[in-house]
Amino acid sequence: MRNGTGSLCLVRVFVWALLLLLLPMPKAWASDDLLLDALSAELARSWEVFSQQEQPPYFAQLAVEDVTKTRLQAVSGASAGVYRSHLRDGDVDIRVGSMELDNTHKIRDQGWMDADFRAGLTLPIEDDSRALQLAIWRALDDSWRAALRRLIKVQNNEQIKVSREDGSADFSVAPVVVDIGDRVSVSVDEEVWVGRLRRLSAIVLEEESVQESSVGLMVEDRVLYVLNTEGTRVRTQRVRVRLSIHLSLVAEDGMNLQVYEAFDAHSLGALPEEAELARAVREAAARLTALGEAPVVDPYVGPAILRGRAAAVFFHEILGHRVEGHRQKDEDEGQTLRDKVGEPIFPDFIDVVDDPSLRTLEGVELNGHYVYDEEGVRGQRVQIVDDGVLEGFLMSRAPIEGFARSNGHGRRQSGHAVVARQGNLQVIAEEASLSLDELREELIREIKAQGKPFGLIFDDISGGFTTTGRSTPNSYAIQPTVVWRVYPDGRPDELVRGVDLIGTPLTTFSRIQAASDTVEVFNGMCGAESGWVPVSASAPDLLVSEIEVQRKNRGQERPPLLPPPSETAP
Repeated sequence: MRNGTGSLCLVRVFVWALLLLLLPMPKAWASDDLLLDALSAELARSWEVFSQQEQPPYFAQLAVEDVTKTRLQAVSGASAGVYRSHLRDGDVDIRVGSMELDNTHKIRDQGWMDADFRAGLTLPIEDDSRALQLAIWRALDDSWRAALRRLIKVQNNEQIKVSREDGSADFSVAPVVVDIGDRVSVSVDEEVWVGRLRRLSAIVLEEESVQESSVGLMVEDRVLYVLNTEGTRVRTQRVRVRLSIHLSLVAEDGMNLQVYEAFDAHSLGALPEEAELARAVREAAARLTALGEAPVVDPYVGPAILRGRAAAVFFHEILGHRVEGHRQKDEDEGQTLRDKVGEPIFPDFIDVVDDPSLRTLEGVELNGHYVYDEEGVRGQRVQIVDDGVLEGFLMSRAPIEGFARSNGHGRRQSGHAVVARQGNLQVIAEEASLSLDELREELIREIKAQGKPFGLIFDDISGGFTTTGRSTPNSYAIQPTVVWRVYPDGRPDELVRGVDLIGTPLTTFSRIQAASDTVEVFNGMCGAESGWVPVSASAPDLLVSEIEVQRKNRGQERPPLLPPPSETAP
């Protein structure tokens, strides 16, 4: 027994000694960026110490976002505030064990108790080397200790559970990238923009039915640093600019109605001129007033057209989240599409790709554009659906069966673990050359064929959500803001309100009948288990043979009792 134990111990020491020879030893980096230097120096110092431990990590990464943000807001022709912030937040990712099985592995049957400890990495905003390295040092040490503890839980869990359906590894190799990108200066002329927002917000006063409103500007300069022990060193800048218009009222029946319009860009100079913005404010106010007077639609099942923006969000929810790679391996997920690669899931005129490298589409700057993801992998164009056939998934560095490498879709908000996420999702129907008028004629034919009293056109949308797990119904809900009722007898289209578009994905896939020859873009933020990330989705108008709508939450509050104050009020 002693001999056996001694032999085992000798083998273990030999293996670890060999591993240490093979482990990459990161070198400190010298640059003109003090934050980059501090991250590089402390990663190299810590790695040298970790590598001498009995159970050293096989991989470590530091990812830090240096974010400067300016927010301006105006209400009813007056400034409502100027807010400035500068933060440096980040994440430490340490992997102990092996690529086959490490501390990040899902612990089964734990539910919310499986939440992985993440050491906070909040750094000083001043370029003080000592202060920066102290913060990085403590986060690295805490993360390593937590990784060791969790690996024990993972190993025990694997011993007492049945074999996994997907036996693929927990991590994969990726190209080493060294790309210290240039930084451009981002500044906001606050005096000019406060004046512009005041003028835009004053336009809403022309529409007395609007009860609450605001016009805002957000300028975000986000510099991402990714350094790992394989040798990757990335610095990439992402500038996001959003001018937003938000209007709301409470209708007589208590329904809270909102209209939200936004213009996204990568620079202030790319925003529309003030005259175009003023026109957008007037149109939004008029649309909200009309919605307040529109009738409420009862629950309905029948044919509909989803205009481009609505169709884009529709695809983001029903398809986009279901092709994120980690959901194919997680046995708590519904895994709707896991076994359907190579099978048709849409009509053969539908292609779907996700391409974060795209900066613009149809003259619109895309919110989901990035060069490198949060694992330092270049964002790549992924063909998800080709001629209606499912071809692949969006991948981070966590492999799944049949897809062993990242395609640059590992994304997160600081403070969360990386998972595969969407970037710029594009629905393409190149062979569909119907105009919107022709698509509307097809809708009327479908209404008559089904014997329905009317159909619907979803003209605009505020967002949506979906559930993908096994413990809840696998469904989606899309939240439209502008819906038209279309009659087959030639009556004018009628603006209606009060419905949400609902359904289940596989059923909906098969009901897409035709598409238009125009494409629209929806820019937004998407929240999931790795936090909030900027995304875009684009699509043509789609004719769907059958959709289902349910009543929107109405609310119980009455509209204001008093009229708004007049201009002459004291």
